[in-house]
This record gives sequence, structure tokens and C-alpha cells, in this order.
Amino acid sequence: MDGAQPTAKTWFIRIAPGEAQIRCAFRRVKSRIVRFTVQLEIFHREKWVPIVRYDNAHGFCHCDTLHPDGSQEKDGLFAGDANETFTYVIEDLRRNWKAYQVRYLEEAK
Repeated sequence: MDGAQPTAKTWFIRIAPGEAQIRCAFRRVKSRIVRFTVQLEIFHREKWVPIVRYDNAHGFCHCDTLHPDGSQEKDGLFAGDANETFTYVIEDLRRNWKAYQVRYLEEAK
């Protein structure tokens, strides 16, 4: 190993201000992502609530679908290496955030 130090970055993509945002975070060594989390959050009942989270914790890439009752479903995901998967999941949440929001709000009724 060449001693390269990991770098970390976290930022938000405001897809619908005051309604929905994507929280993105990664840790990388050089140009290779080694850990990531990408989470869709909606503003519900006066706070930001995570409703879908993609990450590569637990040794594999997966999607956690979060429910209002606190339960969650974990589904494996393969879209290439961590860099490719990171890009893929951001685009998925950008394209499909409204459907994810509708699902969560219907469950919250």
C-alpha cells in the first residue's frame, strides 16, 4: 500500500427545497470510493426523515427501504464497483424521489 490517506465528503442535493433532499457521503482513497451512503430524506411532520438509503455497509452494496413504523427492508444491489454504484444510486433517487415519497406518506397515514 502506498500510504494514501482516505478523504471524506458529505453534501446535500436539494431536489425539492423544503420537501426532499439527497444526503450524499463517501470516503475514498485516491479516486476509489471505499465507503458510501446516499439517503433520500423528506420533510415530514416538521423534520427531515430518511425514507430510502443506499450504502455499502455490512460488506455489500444494498438499499434500505425505511418505513414510518421504524421497520426496514434490505435488498442487495449490484451496479458495478462502488464508484459506479454511487453514481447509479444518486441518479435513481433524483429520478424516482417522488414515488419513494408517495410510498412513505401513504404508509404514514
